[in-house]
Formats: sequence, C-alpha cells, structure tokens
Amino acid sequence: MGCHATVKRESPAIQKLAQYYKDRKPVPWARVYQIPDYVFFSHKAHLSRQGISCETCHGPVAQRDVITMEKPVNMADCMFCHDQWRVPIACNACHE
Repeated sequence: MGCHATVKRESPAIQKLAQYYKDRKPVPWARVYQIPDYVFFSHKAHLSRQGISCETCHGPVAQRDVITMEKPVNMADCMFCHDQWRVPIACNACHE
C-alpha cells in the first residue's frame, strides 16, 4: 500500500485493495507477472535506485485501471536492463 497511499487512491479497485490491507486479509491477486522460484526479485531494491519508478516497468500506472504486462521477465531482458542501469549482473544478484 506504500504506492497506493498516493497513486489512484480514489479508484474503486484501489479502495477495495486498501480494505483488504486494513482488514489484514490476503488479496486474491490476478497474477500479471510470474518469475521462477529460483529468482529473487525485490520491488524495494529496484525502486531504491534513482530514476527507476513504477512506470519504468509497469507503464503509466496512475492512468490505468488494470495493470498489464509491459516488459518480459526473462533473463536476457533482466540482464539488458541491469546493464543499462549499470547495476550488478553477477549470478547472486538475482539467484540464491
């Protein structure tokens, strides 16, 4: 809910999400992205990088009612992005 405290909080869908959060109930997600179990991915780590925002990967989220897959999540595309942002591409950056 960190993002949705300000992003589209008037949206009925976000209000419904906020209620799940408030009630401490699990959200019945409709998964858009799926990464393998052997890949470690942290939104927090990605968003802590200067210049990267939700829109970098998810497109103009504040203007959408539904999130769709904007970018592929395969190793080649992840490596390409890491290379562009000059962040580690060592195996253990994403794999345990």
